[in-house]
Amino acid sequence: MRIRIFILFIFILPLPVSGQLDQTSFQVEKQICQSDSGKLFLGIQNYNLFKNNEYFNNIDHGFTIFGSAVNASLKYYPTSKILIEGGIHMLAYYGTDKLDRITPIIRFQYLPYSNFSIVIGNLYGGLNHKFIEPFYRFERFIEDPPETGIQLLYTSSHFDSDLYLDWREYIFRDSYSDKEKFTVGWNSKVKFLNPEKPFQIELPVQILCAHSGSQVDTANIPPVTLMNFATGAIVKYRFSNNIISEAGVILYYAAYKDLSHEKNQLFINGNAIYPMVYAKSKCLNVYFGYWNASNFIAPLGEPIFSSISYIDENLSFPERELILFKIDFHHQIARGAFLGVRYEGYYDLLGTNIYEKERQYDFSYGVYINFNRDFFMKEIKKFK
Repeated sequence: MRIRIFILFIFILPLPVSGQLDQTSFQVEKQICQSDSGKLFLGIQNYNLFKNNEYFNNIDHGFTIFGSAVNASLKYYPTSKILIEGGIHMLAYYGTDKLDRITPIIRFQYLPYSNFSIVIGNLYGGLNHKFIEPFYRFERFIEDPPETGIQLLYTSSHFDSDLYLDWREYIFRDSYSDKEKFTVGWNSKVKFLNPEKPFQIELPVQILCAHSGSQVDTANIPPVTLMNFATGAIVKYRFSNNIISEAGVILYYAAYKDLSHEKNQLFINGNAIYPMVYAKSKCLNVYFGYWNASNFIAPLGEPIFSSISYIDENLSFPERELILFKIDFHHQIARGAFLGVRYEGYYDLLGTNIYEKERQYDFSYGVYINFNRDFFMKEIKKFK
C-alpha cells in the first residue's frame, strides 16, 4: 500500500493542478481599517447555493441543497481599534414557505496590535477558518448556524493563526436534560520565505475538536470529545503570466483521536495521508488529490472521507482510498459580487459495497452567487 501511495504521488507531482477550491467569495475581511474610525457602515452578505451531491456509496446519502442566506448588520468603529456590530442572519431553503433560521448577529472586535484581533460574539467562521475538506464539509457554511464564541486572529508576513471556541449549544441552569456542545479549532500557517517572492514554502497546522456533554446534564450519555489534527507542507509558485497564476503541491498528514473518558466510538484513533496538486488562473481552479485513510472519523468533515457510515451505524469501512478531481470556475460580476460553478469527483478505489469490494464514482456539482460589501452611512463623533 505504501509503495502504491508513493508511486501515485510521484506520478501526479509534475502536473500543474489548490489544496482547496477557491473560497475567496465566501470569506470576509477580518482586519479593522484604522481610517474607518468614527464611521458607521451597513454590511450586507448574501450567499446563494445550489449543490447536488450524486452519492452512491454506503457512507452518506446523496442530497441536494438549494437556498439563500443573508446577513445584514450595522458596523460602527468608535475608535481605530474597535468594531461593534449588530444585525440579523436569515436562511431560507427553496421549496419551503418559511424562513428556516433567524438569528441575531452581535460582534465585538478589538485590535490591541496592528496584526492581532480579539473577537467575541459572532465569529469569522465557516469557510473563513480554511480547514481542509476532510475536517470541514463545504455545505456547513450555510447549513450550520453562525458561529458564536471567542476568536483570536493573528496575521503577519510569516505567520497566520486562527484560534477559536465556537459555543454551539448552550445549557441553561434549569435545562439539565440538554447537552452542552462546543467546538475548538486552530488553523495556522508558517511561511518560511519572503511573501513577495514567487516561490513559497509553508507549514500548515490544523486542529479541530468537537465536544458534546457536560457535568450538569442528566441525559445519561457520556461526554464525547473527538479531535482531528493535520500538518504537512505546501510548496507553490506564483506565475507572472495570465494563463496560470499559481501552481503547487500540498501534502497533509491527518489524524483522528477519541479523547473521551469513555470510549464509545467504533475507532479510537486513525490517520490518513492527503497529497494534492493544483493550478489556479484568474477564473479557474483545478485540483487533483489522493486520500488514503485508516479508521478515520471527522465529526464536522465531508462524510465521504470517513471510515464510518452515516447511513447505517452498523457499517464501517476501516480502509479508505479515494482519488479526487475538482474544478471551480469563479467570476467577479460586480464589486463584491461573485458567480461560481464547481464540480467535484471522488473515485473510490476500495468501494463501500458490503458484499464485495467494487470501485465506484461519486460526484457533485453546484452553482453559487455571493455578495459581500459594506456601505458607508455616516460619520459619527469619534471616541477617545
